[in-house]
Amino acid sequence: MFKKILLGFVDQPLFTSLFVADFALLVFHRPPFLFSILMIGALVGMSMYMGQKLAIFDK
Repeated sequence: MFKKILLGFVDQPLFTSLFVADFALLVFHRPPFLFSILMIGALVGMSMYMGQKLAIFDK
């Protein structure tokens, strides 16, 4: 499972860098409230996209 997730991120370097940068900004910095709401929305959207793309539990 972890190998499939890792390979999914390696296959899309631009998406991975956006995801990591967005997550790091939210964790290590305190952006303004409205901007942080937009960033959380982007993280949720990226997570849902990767969940559909990888289909980890698909049999």
